Amino acid sequence: MDAANRVTVPRGHWRLSRYRRTFRIGHIADLHWLRSVIPPLIGVAAIAALILAVDPAAFGRAIEHLQFALLPAIVVVSLSYYVVQGIRWYFLLVEVDIRVPLKDVVLITLAGQATSLLPLGELTRAVFITQVSGAEFGAAVATETVQELMYTLLLILFAIPGLVAVPNALGAVVAIVVFIVAIFVAMSWCRVYRHLRWLVARTPLLRRLLHQVDELHNDLVLLSRRPATFYWSWLSALQAAAMITALWLVVEAVAPGQLSWQGAALVFAVSNVAGLLSLIPGGVGAYEGSVIGLLVGFGINPGVAAAIAVVQRLADKGLATLIGFISYAVAKRRLHLSGLGTIAVQPSAAAGRKAAA
Repeated sequence: MDAANRVTVPRGHWRLSRYRRTFRIGHIADLHWLRSVIPPLIGVAAIAALILAVDPAAFGRAIEHLQFALLPAIVVVSLSYYVVQGIRWYFLLVEVDIRVPLKDVVLITLAGQATSLLPLGELTRAVFITQVSGAEFGAAVATETVQELMYTLLLILFAIPGLVAVPNALGAVVAIVVFIVAIFVAMSWCRVYRHLRWLVARTPLLRRLLHQVDELHNDLVLLSRRPATFYWSWLSALQAAAMITALWLVVEAVAPGQLSWQGAALVFAVSNVAGLLSLIPGGVGAYEGSVIGLLVGFGINPGVAAAIAVVQRLADKGLATLIGFISYAVAKRRLHLSGLGTIAVQPSAAAGRKAAA
């Protein structure tokens, strides 16, 4: 068997791995299903432990007195985040010449939520868009990266007014903003990227990804030089406002009048970053713990704070995952997507030209 036809034996890393020209999520040879479900189970167990550790009686009373009249508004606002996310992503895809109809991009965005609680499940929509368009996978990932960086940055900016009520918190927020900006600069400014590339090339676990990092850098440079990339940032701001409003509405449904919208912005922004830093898929457990701690800091009973965290999470990720499976079933039939367990990626045009050569 020559080198061109040799199949690399999968090593079982926690990653979206390329295996026989397919990307697999949760394939038994690459990532055993137990490894896919253990992180969410740990998160759920952490939430249960938080409820038991705070005030279970107050948690139960808060759920019993939940104002169900606000639930439709909570659901609509929560789902609007994902619709706007799809619209924002569409304009970024256009900037890297990935042409897919807007309605299909939104549908793929919703379908991608089916795996949002799995390791690296957030890359599912990039894989789907690659299948539909035949574009470079790295280009799709670059658009996702820009989208998430700008969303997180704007989310933190929304949180700044709420800092007035929290002493000594400004330094932490400034550090996070500087960190996000530094990532974007390092990946999009060629002079700085040369140093980052040198470091990646000499890091044992990262140097195997050097080609993918180069592709990501090239596409980020392209996006950063397009005015439309920043012109449509108001959609990212709308995403951030939707998630903050959803949390604030949940607080109003559980504990009316105990938290302002600015306070909700601070709680959500800090908790969202905590969930990202935890490296747990979806931040399950870490996000809720941060929400509870911050709400207690605003004077809300710990049990009530736990009820707010759980209800908001169910209205967001819980509902989004359900909608994701429904959307995936529609997208699979309409766009001929592969299965969630084994996600095939069509070879790009560039790869085809190289093979032909």
